Formats: sequence, C-alpha cells, structure tokens
Amino acid sequence: MKKIVDLYKSPLAIFVLLIVFTVPSFFPLLRPGFFPMQDDLQAFRIQQMDKCFADFQIPCRWVPDAGYQYGYPQFIYYPPSVYYLGEFFHLIGFQIIDAVKILFILGFVLAAITMFILLRSLFGIFPAFVGSLLYTYAPYRAVDVYVRGAMSEFWSFVFFPLIFWSLYKLIKSNKNKYLIWTAISIGLLLLTHNLMSLIFIPISAIWGIFWIVLERNWKVLPRVIFAGLLGLVLAAFFTLPVVFEKQYAHTESMLGGYFDYRQHFVDINQLFLSNHWGYGSSWLGPNDNLDLSTGTVHAAAGLLALFCAIYFYKKNRRIALLTIVLFVVDLFVLFMTHQKSSFIWDFLPPLWYLQFPWRLLANSVFILSVLSAIAIYLLKNKELKVILGVLLISLVMVMHLSFFQPSRWLEMSDQEKFSGKSWEKQLTVSIFDYLPIYAKLPPTSRAPDFPEIMDGKTNFLSYKKGSDFQIGKVVVENKANLRLPLFDFPGMVVTVDGKVVPHWHNDCRNQEFCLGLISVDVDSGEHIIEARLKNTPIRALGNLLTIGGIIILGLLFWKSRD
Repeated sequence: MKKIVDLYKSPLAIFVLLIVFTVPSFFPLLRPGFFPMQDDLQAFRIQQMDKCFADFQIPCRWVPDAGYQYGYPQFIYYPPSVYYLGEFFHLIGFQIIDAVKILFILGFVLAAITMFILLRSLFGIFPAFVGSLLYTYAPYRAVDVYVRGAMSEFWSFVFFPLIFWSLYKLIKSNKNKYLIWTAISIGLLLLTHNLMSLIFIPISAIWGIFWIVLERNWKVLPRVIFAGLLGLVLAAFFTLPVVFEKQYAHTESMLGGYFDYRQHFVDINQLFLSNHWGYGSSWLGPNDNLDLSTGTVHAAAGLLALFCAIYFYKKNRRIALLTIVLFVVDLFVLFMTHQKSSFIWDFLPPLWYLQFPWRLLANSVFILSVLSAIAIYLLKNKELKVILGVLLISLVMVMHLSFFQPSRWLEMSDQEKFSGKSWEKQLTVSIFDYLPIYAKLPPTSRAPDFPEIMDGKTNFLSYKKGSDFQIGKVVVENKANLRLPLFDFPGMVVTVDGKVVPHWHNDCRNQEFCLGLISVDVDSGEHIIEARLKNTPIRALGNLLTIGGIIILGLLFWKSRD
C-alpha cells in the first residue's frame, strides 16, 4: 500500500498510468478494417471534405455526393471541425476509414487529458487520475462510439473540461493566456457540436458565476464575457449560417417520427440501476436496447461527494459549496432526461432539436466525474483516498469495460467502403436531413452525369462536377432550356461565358415531385456554363468575423508573451 501511496505523489507516473489505463477503451480499434455504427456517415463526411479541399473550397460548406449526388449544404448545418481533423490525417497518408478510427482514439485520449488537467488544477494529482478514468469509462462514452458512432458529440467531451479549466484559471488569475484558452475552447465546442454547446454553455455560465462570487472578483466579469463572445466570433463562419439560414433547408424530419423527443425519455431504473448493454436503438418506454445510464458507480461517487461535502463543510467550505452546486446542477440535468420534465421541453422549442433527452447524459457524465474527484479529495487520510480511488476504478472497469468494443468487425478498405451497396447507402441515408427547401421530397434515383435538355437541341462537349460547382462546355443549335443535376440553394450563381444569368428551380417536368433543381436558358452557340455556390451576405459576414477573431486571438497571444 505504501508504494501505491508514494506513486500517487508522482505527476509523471500518474499521467503515464492515465494514458495506459485509457488504452483498453479504444484497443479494439487498433486493427485493419472498420466497424458498423448507427451513424455510418463518418467516413463519408471525411471523404466529402477531401473533395472540398481538392477544390480549395475552404471553409467547406457544400458537398457533391450527398443527396443522391445532387449536392448538399452538409457543412452549413453540420459542425465541421472534427472532419477537418480527419481530412488532415487522410492528407498525410491514412485511409479514410483509418482516419475515423484515429479520431475516435484521439477523442478518448484527449478527453482523459483535458479532464486530468481540470481536476489536477482543483484537487491534485490522484483525484484527477480517478476522475479522468471514470470520465473515460462512463457507459455513455461507449454508446457514443461503438453503438451510435456519434463522432461530433463524442468529441465534445474533449472541450467540456477545457472550458471549465480555462474559465477557472481566468477568474483566478485574470491572465490573457487563459482568456485565449477560454475563447478557443468555446469556439471549438461550437464548431464540434452545436447541440452540446446549447446545453453545456449554460452550465459553464453557472461554473463561471460560482467562481466569480467565491473569489469576489467581479472585475474579471467583462473579460469572461469578452472571452465567450470571442469564442462565438471564432466560430462565426459556421454558427451564423446555422442560425440565420436554417429556413433554407428541411429540418422538420429532424423533429418528427422517430426523432420526436417525447419518445426518448428515460426512467429512474435506466439512469441509475440498469447495466443493460445493447447495440440497438432508443424507443418509447423503458425497453431501449442500449445503455442509457449515468453509470451506477458514477452516481454512487456523486452521492459520496455530497455526503463528504456536508461532513467536511466547516473544514473545506469552498469545495463543499462547489460540490453542492454541481450536485444540484446534475440533479436538474438528470431530471431533464425524465418524462416528468416534459413541461419544460414543451415550453422550449429549441430543445426539441436535441431529439433525444438522454443526450443530456453527456453533461451528467462530466459533472459526476468531477464529483468523483471531489469525493477522493475531501477524504483526509491518504491511504483511504487510494483505497477509494482504486475501488472506483476497479468497479468501473469490471462493470463497463466489456461495453468498449464493436458489435462486430468488418474486413474492408476505403475502396470497399466507397463502392457498391455501401456507397449507395451512404448517398441516400439521412437524405432528408438538410435537404434544400426548394426540393419537396428527396430524389429516389441518382443524379444524372449531365444536365437534362428540357427544350431545344444541345450537345455537351464536356461536363464536370466539383465539390460546390458544376461546369461544362456545350454547343446549342437553337435556344435551349437546361436543368442541371444540382439542387438550387441560396448563394447558387449560374454563369454563361462568365456572365451571370437568371436561373430558377420550379421546372418540375417529368418529375414525380419537384426536386428544386437549377434550370437555365442558353442561347445558340458554343458556351461555357457554370453553376457555383457563392457566399450569401451572412456567410461572408461569418467568414469576416472569424478572420477578425483569429487576428484578435493573435494579438492577445502576442501580448500574453510580455
């Protein structure tokens, strides 16, 4: 026991142990091939991002193959940051399916590290070690990776601790470097998962207010607000279009049917007692075939932290108050996953886009992992700290380690992933999500390689489909009307021989239902016709704000060196 107690004093040894103990969470991914997941578009999104980079479409907003190859505003609405990183790994030589696995692995490692940094700054080395491992092996983390394949949501776990840590350090020290970290971590969370940002930033505000009140440092409040605004500015190229151009895409499919939040509340048994594991889905009622728990060990550690806070209140008032605040916040978070909270959901329509109230488990897992570190910290006897820490880690590993593996393994390469039935499925799955509003329903067949000649006589000498454009050389014998294999969308501009010409999207001849494709008239002669997505004013403003935010960040970094 003495050797273990001595080990807990060594920061380097504990950090190395943390990384070693994290390996089992992703060890099944360290082999060739791929694994099935519910959101099986992770590789596809990186592949489409690769096409954006090939065309220098940066930031990537429109992708060419989604929507059955009629093109899609994928990254106008879907957070892009993780897929930029995935594209980086692909550019340096990894297969796309391997880039996906690397992203999941990095998500585990970085989340453990950022949680360790947060908890060490507050509670010391050993409590940080325990809390980080409980954070890693929460059942919901396994669900995100090995069942749902929810890459962006999974990566939001990296930024939760980073936001708490940077806010705490900023309030304590008022230094520019922590203002920079706060802005970056908020900006990255916004670019990683907008829904997680919606539900986590209010918790961050409570965290920040708590420390400002406790430190009696109201003078730092303007800098905290500035850091938050700077984070918003850094992500503006994505967040502004999401907010102000939502009406240009079908989003109703994200709220109805299976995705109606009213079908996905969880009960008390699921939250605290059940250790059921499955690779299925969430349904109305308590018989979901996947784990939707906080983790029994995590919940017990949270309760223990509360009891310790009450018992040691007079000896450690600050941490006791923090524990009580976090415990109350977590109770509210968990209440929001239960059907009894439906009156709040009914009153707040933006929450409907969460689709699954149990998504709030992400916040609960984070808070309970912090509370577990507090429980270790508040104990005065070092040997008792070690015993409790080892017990918590052992219980978590015994109960949940078996969850951290795929349902099965597929021997495949990029070539197989992006061909045949697999490719066909990726072109059509979730086809209604973010479908441009001018299309009444999604297409039922693949887009043709060339425009349709609706009127006149025309011969195409060449035609190319890029990531956010289509261009071709055409010979027109007499005036022709062409319908391009491309959805119309705000910002689409059509030119003939470099001159902008009018286009429309309501020529629905020979279509079962109107697809909202671009139509254009072309006079006789040989012409170069091009359709390309340009920036709308709101996209241009978002780009400018992000560039401005990066400049401000650079100036702050330069100033912080003094």
